[in-house]
Amino acid sequence: MKSFSIQFFTALVIAFVLSGCYAQKEVQTLPAFTLTPFSANEYESSIDNFVMVLDASSSMDKPYMGNKKFDMATQIVSRINQTLPELGQNGALRSFGHSPAVSDKNTVLFYGMEEYSTYALGENLKKITEAGGTSAMHRALTASGQEELKPVSGNTAVIIISDGQPEFSLESPITLKAAQALKDQLGSGLCYYPILVGDDEKGVALMDDIVRISNCGFVSNADDLLTDAGMASFVEDIFLTQKPPAPVAPAPAPAPLKGTNAEGIWVVDEAYFDFDKSVVKPEAFDYLDQIAEVLKTHPQITVKVQGHTDNVGSKAYNDALSMRRAQAVKTYLVSKGVQKERLSIEGFGFSKPVAPNDTAQGRALNRRVELHPMNL
Repeated sequence: MKSFSIQFFTALVIAFVLSGCYAQKEVQTLPAFTLTPFSANEYESSIDNFVMVLDASSSMDKPYMGNKKFDMATQIVSRINQTLPELGQNGALRSFGHSPAVSDKNTVLFYGMEEYSTYALGENLKKITEAGGTSAMHRALTASGQEELKPVSGNTAVIIISDGQPEFSLESPITLKAAQALKDQLGSGLCYYPILVGDDEKGVALMDDIVRISNCGFVSNADDLLTDAGMASFVEDIFLTQKPPAPVAPAPAPAPLKGTNAEGIWVVDEAYFDFDKSVVKPEAFDYLDQIAEVLKTHPQITVKVQGHTDNVGSKAYNDALSMRRAQAVKTYLVSKGVQKERLSIEGFGFSKPVAPNDTAQGRALNRRVELHPMNL
């Protein structure tokens, strides 16, 4: 009998040692963190105030996925703090629970409400070193409304990092009542953004109910926020808005070209066409080159290229000839780097003369191309 007792005791000790070794093997290192920078030159704050409410109660001292939930929670606060740019928003850090070595109070405001400083929040986070005590989330929310959130206005984010475990002997309605009271106090500007550490079903339900109270915000999972992409997305979604691109000053309107008439039409004087021809004369090249440079400098300008003829010949023939002349000028401009989509062509035949057709000189003036610039 004595021998059996010794064997049983020995087996029990071995089992205890083995279980301890197994537990140690189960401890995992939290994922490494690579900061995703958000530049103050590119972003502005989408909120006016925020408070991070950190659960440091005894339930957070328990393991989850190989790490203490408290270590995961403090690491998340630290990573938010490292990622968030200082944009003039007000910030605060409050915790509840605690080991007596941290505080004998059930909730403590460690930082803020003041203009957010990455350094100041980080230094105060270091003071919350151990978990312990009861889960006094409702006391933390009530105290926030009485202290750091009492004087604020504007858009406010309340970020609760917790496993959602209720205080002993108390059900979640007392927490939801405190969350509702804070919402009533701050109104539509308040949004809750709980972060669930763990996978407890009651904790999930509590966090969902808190978000429903604010009618805005969302629940996040600590596992996701310990990834680089998850943290960057969380910070951007809650805290940041991209600044609109700086307006680009429009290029000044082009100086009037030689040959621009009172209506603003570019008349290519040197491009009068020979009788029955649609070939651009070399004398017109210099002027058309100037037009091409104007169009490339001012990409907003589009042009109607309109061809005209004298009245010798049938209407149908001259309509087609005027189109060929407009096309010839368009082709030249495209060869000089103007996008063809910006040039439309029209042919008016002899329907719009600028001089009498009863003289050779008048007919020569009518064999022309006009360019009508748009969107100057």
